[in-house]
Amino acid sequence: MIRCHYPARYLTITIALLAVSLPATARIKCWTNHEGVRECGQVVPPEFAQQGHEELTKHGTVKDEVERAPTEEELAEIEARKEQERLEREKQKQQARLDKILMNTFTSVEGIKAARDEKIAALDTTINLTNKRTEKIQEDLDKRIERAAAQERSGKQPSEKLLESINSLKRQIKNNESFIAEKRREQDEIRDSFARDIARFQELKGME
Repeated sequence: MIRCHYPARYLTITIALLAVSLPATARIKCWTNHEGVRECGQVVPPEFAQQGHEELTKHGTVKDEVERAPTEEELAEIEARKEQERLEREKQKQQARLDKILMNTFTSVEGIKAARDEKIAALDTTINLTNKRTEKIQEDLDKRIERAAAQERSGKQPSEKLLESINSLKRQIKNNESFIAEKRREQDEIRDSFARDIARFQELKGME
């Protein structure tokens, strides 16, 4: 191994001297040590193997350049970038599939709106039926509450069965209210989803 402290113009002479001592098939490799000193030899020392180095001809010209190995942080950034690119490709493929379905399903904005309204109307029917059931439950609940109140006014304790039926009816009403609220949210989601479909359809069709 030769340590080259000389100016760059003497590097060719140094390489020539090194080449004389090496086999004809050997490659001359040059690297920079921890002190910033240029060193050349047939093999890069293990402690500098992760750094970049140059392979030179016997005349001192660069034949090949080996870049340094990336750090752990750089490797993590590379992997993160690859993952982001993969996710972006998947997103584009998914969008292409959705676009194909959209264009194969509808031929006009009016058709999209009609499908939207049909779904919303179906949920309206479910909501109305649930409201009617709730009204009947409420009527039954009011009667039982009045019966329990009448027993209390006469100095009697309402039976456990009557109190349990009152609580059961209250739970049914609460469950129905939650069910209706969920169906209302579904309607909002349908409106939002179809609004996006309409905007995408217009974009694909080149419509204003």
